[in-house]
Amino acid sequence: MSKLVYEKAAELGKSIMESDELKEVKRAENAMIGDPNAQALLKRFHELQQLQKEKQKKGQTLTKEETREYEGVQLKFMENKTIKNFSEAQNNFQEMMNQIMKIIKESGRETEKDKE
Repeated sequence: MSKLVYEKAAELGKSIMESDELKEVKRAENAMIGDPNAQALLKRFHELQQLQKEKQKKGQTLTKEETREYEGVQLKFMENKTIKNFSEAQNNFQEMMNQIMKIIKESGRETEKDKE
């Protein structure tokens, strides 16, 4: 029985790797990597996030200027088409994975009911 489970898991893994959703994530990721504006935004966004975390650990908050910059970068980050496309592709892929897990769980429940 367990050999069949591993074979089915391998088939599922292959199907996921060949899915349009994953292909779109990879395409969007490559576009984002190749976009200097997106890369600069990502870098600055992560720097400001790190600064915020470090200050929180010390019980401090961002200065007004840092907060303004953080909010400005965050807004540009969310408006950047390349980043937005990547985020949407990731969300679509995650939704597919959530649906797969739901199907697996429901199949398990149906199997348990059949045994009763």
